[in-house]
Amino acid sequence: MSKSSAFLRLSAMARYLVVSHLLVACAQPGKTDAQKGTSPSAADSIVLERSMCFGTCPAYRLSLSRAGEIRFESRNPGDEGRTAEDTLAAATLSSLISSARSMGFFELPREIAVDSVLCRIRATDLETVVVTIFARGGTWRVQDYLGCFETVDGAVAPPLVRLRSFEAEIDSVLRSSHWVRPASRR
Repeated sequence: MSKSSAFLRLSAMARYLVVSHLLVACAQPGKTDAQKGTSPSAADSIVLERSMCFGTCPAYRLSLSRAGEIRFESRNPGDEGRTAEDTLAAATLSSLISSARSMGFFELPREIAVDSVLCRIRATDLETVVVTIFARGGTWRVQDYLGCFETVDGAVAPPLVRLRSFEAEIDSVLRSSHWVRPASRR
C-alpha cells in the first residue's frame, strides 16, 4: 500500500469518525432553552388553564404576554364566550418566569398524573391545571391533575406543593379572581 492510499484511507476514516460523532451528538435528546430554564427576557407569554371538576370548579384560560397584557377567557358551560382584558407592568412576565425557574418548573414532567413518584395515589373528579410557557427557544407545558397525591391521607410531594403554589401565584398576580365565576354543578 502506498503512502498516498494509506493517507486517503486514514483521511476517510477520520471523516467517518467525525461525522459519526456529530450524528450521535445531534441524536441525543437535549433540552430546549425553555426546558433549561428560560431566561426571563426570552419568554413571550405564560398561560394558565383550569378545567372543570365534578363540582363547581371554574374552568378558564388566563394568559400574560411580554407586554403585560392579560387575557381571561371563561370556559364554564353557558359562559364560554365571556372574556376580559387588563394590563400589568411588562416586568410581570419576567418575574413569573423567575419564579418558575426557582421552583423547578422546567424540571417537572409534562404530565404529572403519569409520573409514579409524583402521583402515587390518584383521586377522581378533580380539576386539571395546565401551565404553558412560550419562549423563543421553545415551549414548556406542565399538566397538573390535582387528584395526584403521595399518600392516602392526601399529602402531596414537595415538587407538587411548589408547582401548585406557583399556579396560585399566577392566578393571584394576574388577578383572575376579578373574572372567575364558579361553574354550574354538573
